[in-house]
Amino acid sequence: MRNFMMTSEAVTEGHPDKLCDQISDAVIDACLATGSRAGVTAECAMATGVTFLSVRSGAELPVDFAALARRVMSEAGYEQKKRGRVPTVMLELSHDPDLEAEALAPGRARHMVTAFGYACSGNDTAMPLPILAAHRIARALDAARRDQRLSWLSPDAQAQVAVRFEDRRPVGLSAIALTVGAHDAPPIEAMREALRAEAVDPALEGLGLGIDADTRFVVFPAHGEAGPEIHSGLTGRKSADDFYGSLTRRSGSALSGKDPSRIDRIASYAARQAARCVIAAGLAWECEVQLSYIVGDEAPASVEVDTYQSGSIEDAEISRRLREVFDFRVGAIAERMDLWRLPAMRDGRFYRDFARYGHMGRDELSPPWEDVDLADRLA
Repeated sequence: MRNFMMTSEAVTEGHPDKLCDQISDAVIDACLATGSRAGVTAECAMATGVTFLSVRSGAELPVDFAALARRVMSEAGYEQKKRGRVPTVMLELSHDPDLEAEALAPGRARHMVTAFGYACSGNDTAMPLPILAAHRIARALDAARRDQRLSWLSPDAQAQVAVRFEDRRPVGLSAIALTVGAHDAPPIEAMREALRAEAVDPALEGLGLGIDADTRFVVFPAHGEAGPEIHSGLTGRKSADDFYGSLTRRSGSALSGKDPSRIDRIASYAARQAARCVIAAGLAWECEVQLSYIVGDEAPASVEVDTYQSGSIEDAEISRRLREVFDFRVGAIAERMDLWRLPAMRDGRFYRDFARYGHMGRDELSPPWEDVDLADRLA
């Protein structure tokens, strides 16, 4: 596949699926910020008027999970005073001593996992252009709502972007489609012009591709506030939004709501770092890294690389160098990246911020998986 069209979508912070991701990762942050390494997982689901939150932990921790969930919803734009009622939060809390034992000795994989990491040249974040543009538009929509430049905009919106590729390089922006909830919105044409001026055009600045005469720009207004009053949410349902959009393979496992003992989360971060270092080392224009773990094993059974024929050396040689330079062992990834301590080191908030606008390419948050210090050792 050399010449093709690729679409990707991103949603704003008030989309129910992303609310569930943010709540789940806020739980991880709150638990790890206490200094606990007892292990914790969280899953969230929401429907009209009700949020369900299930937390399984290896130790009892002094965290008010219901208040935490309500705070995340309020900060995302669903303010309780404006809504006239306090959201109902139903909790399922379970204490699992086995989880503590597993977290304290994460030496071997407890799950069969194949994780993918990807990076490419062409922009500062080494991310595929379709998902990069969609994330930037989603963030611009949230900013315009918060700044009251688009005061009628709901916290729940979706941005879809279609990019034309030639020889696997992005060459044109074919279409942008926005689905937005709105309160007392202006007529559709005025809405369209305002969305483009306040969100879309600023978001596309510096990407090398913008809206031109051949770009289709469509706006679909949703009724009212949208959000959880209209449709349901579930942790992990927006995996393409979390990763690289539609351009690459992904395991499908949720990232949010899992502590750093979970190999399905941290292997995705390790694979991303490896792929980005390959690009930073100048070994390829684009690179996908595949890490496959078998239950009971300490290290990945397979480290595979695909540069889509863009590599300056053979893919097998890049794979060999990655094995030599990176420690992909289950117990080593979290320690090398300091993933247990980062919430406490950053005032109790780390993972939650990646539960909106994607986990990868977030250089502004300085996550360890975007660090390319090891690139020189690959060259």
